Amino acid sequence: MKWSELKRKAIEKGWYLERNGGEHDIYVHPEKDYKIEIERHDSKEVKTGLYYKLKKQIGF
Repeated sequence: MKWSELKRKAIEKGWYLERNGGEHDIYVHPEKDYKIEIERHDSKEVKTGLYYKLKKQIGF
């Protein structure tokens, strides 16, 4: 999965951009007590372990 697809899924689940970091965008959710970082390099593939971690945190 590419970063752009992961970002789209996060937004569909209610996550929104809080701020831009150095190489990552920081997303927050109104009902969660943690933040997630999504890399800005949209064309790169997400590594498998990181994909499953973010998938669980995002909630899909």
